[in-house]
Amino acid sequence: MTAESQTGSASQARLARSSLRNGQRCAARRWLQTPAALGAIVGLGLGLLILGPGLARGFLLSYDMVFVPAPPFSAALLGFSGGPARAVPSDAVVAVASRLLPADLVQKLVLLLIFAGACSGAAALLAAGWRAAAGRRVPVLACLACGVFYTWNPYVAERLLIGQWALLLGYAGLPWAMREVCTGPVRIGPGRLLLAMLPAAVGGFAAMTVTGLAIVPASALRGTWPERGRRLATVGVALVLFSLPWVIPSLVRAVHTSPAAVNLFAARSDTPFGRLGSLIVLSGIWNSETVPRGYGGAVTFFWLLVVICALAGYVLLARRPRSWPGVGLAGLIGLLIAAIGTTSPTRAALRDLVAAWPGFAVLRDGQQFVAALALTEAVGLGAAVAWVVQRNWSAAPAGSDAAPAPAAPSPADGVPRAGIEPAAAALAAAALLAPVLLLPGLAWGEAGRIRPVQYPADWLAARRLIDDSRQPGSVLVLPWGAYRRYRWNNGGEAVYDPWNEFLSREVISDDGLQVGNQTLPPESPASIRLSRIVTARGPITAPLQAAGVGFVIVDAGPLLGAPRSALDSDARLPGARVLLDRRDLVVFSLSGPTWSGGRVVGGS
Repeated sequence: MTAESQTGSASQARLARSSLRNGQRCAARRWLQTPAALGAIVGLGLGLLILGPGLARGFLLSYDMVFVPAPPFSAALLGFSGGPARAVPSDAVVAVASRLLPADLVQKLVLLLIFAGACSGAAALLAAGWRAAAGRRVPVLACLACGVFYTWNPYVAERLLIGQWALLLGYAGLPWAMREVCTGPVRIGPGRLLLAMLPAAVGGFAAMTVTGLAIVPASALRGTWPERGRRLATVGVALVLFSLPWVIPSLVRAVHTSPAAVNLFAARSDTPFGRLGSLIVLSGIWNSETVPRGYGGAVTFFWLLVVICALAGYVLLARRPRSWPGVGLAGLIGLLIAAIGTTSPTRAALRDLVAAWPGFAVLRDGQQFVAALALTEAVGLGAAVAWVVQRNWSAAPAGSDAAPAPAAPSPADGVPRAGIEPAAAALAAAALLAPVLLLPGLAWGEAGRIRPVQYPADWLAARRLIDDSRQPGSVLVLPWGAYRRYRWNNGGEAVYDPWNEFLSREVISDDGLQVGNQTLPPESPASIRLSRIVTARGPITAPLQAAGVGFVIVDAGPLLGAPRSALDSDARLPGARVLLDRRDLVVFSLSGPTWSGGRVVGGS
């Protein structure tokens, strides 16, 4: 080969590489301009504003949101420790991810992905439906208004404060799943559907139930009847496949659920609009302590106006068959399920269903199902903004999509610039900002209620003592109660017992939830069995030893402030050895000092 040909080949290779790089950069720029990408960026910004100080190192512990440092692998992660498999497989996924990153960083990353995914998915769903209906692109402002509404609303605020991050993971994936079912090809692609449903699959049984009750009816509204049957079959197979992680342990281990919980978990009125009105404006959670600060007052009337505009936008603009078929039906079904707790006859019927089969207990917290209604309202608000923008776009060049227009002639040419009318621009901006301005209690860690904390060093010491011990037996946690209020957790913010995820041994605690002044019966067989022992009078050492308990942890209550000279008698554990006696907890051994450390740890 001559020198000239070698030079020419090298030049062609450089040109090819340069062309490839330019093509990749252009593709990246085009993707960053899509509604999904812009929604993800805005959603990430909203997430940063929502978490605020919670982004610092440490764990955010609030009700059901329980993350622990270096969570060990145990049977509890797979749902085989007894009781409803509510945290399957979400806790197992977190445990795996915590092998790659510190667990507190995993928590922040998951929460930010929820907000980014929710905003991005809602924007992408609006864009796909608008193109299908109108044959052109949707204005960017409309996509962002849709995404912001879906990400920042009372439903998200209340579910975040009650700590149901796994449910919110499914909430973030819902618009993506609806996009595949409502605006994708008539023949659903199984791979794309499974990918869209993956967040709900990680979220577990509640997230999958909310998603399933939304996408199943929506999948039956497109195509001919044979095609609808195939679509329903595809969706059904995906739901069954992703539900196996929590269905299998629920079938293997008995689950006990009290029908009385139906009344306690029914939607309540946290606005002036009554129970049904509260559900329509996306609030009404059963726990009065998880309502964001400032919500429910006079400003709620302005939020009601936004919701009315959103519903009107869907009814008038977005319910056409070619746009988002099934989104409105899914929202209506979600509202009807949420409203089960608003009347006595429906509550009685649900109690009978729960008594017949505990699986129906997923319906008792009906307010969680207004997730689909939130998506309906978000699409309606986005459609209304798109209509306003496109109706008021002045001097738009012929053939334009009415979303960013080409550069217009200069004013010197005597031709006005293409753009949106000022009044329309103000309406669009108001729709975009309204959720954030009308619900400020969601910002900055729910107005400071969710702040990062570190587990006390004594907890880590207790874990080492118990997990490294050669002494057999399970671990009992006292006082007997599901939710704990630790003085080191933001001055006593409630959190579900963390020891089940903290230790690799079997942990037995009271899993009967307390709502107000009423406590429900325990649900797991072990908790039911030991409840009789713990709640009885007199010493409990011998009965606990007979039940296979090797350790007792006392992490709250008056015992921690009692004189240290008679800890065993105060705890009704005569003969038990004190392994660890600290300000935040006391650990007892019921079988003597046979752990690997080889010594008893006294008090200080």
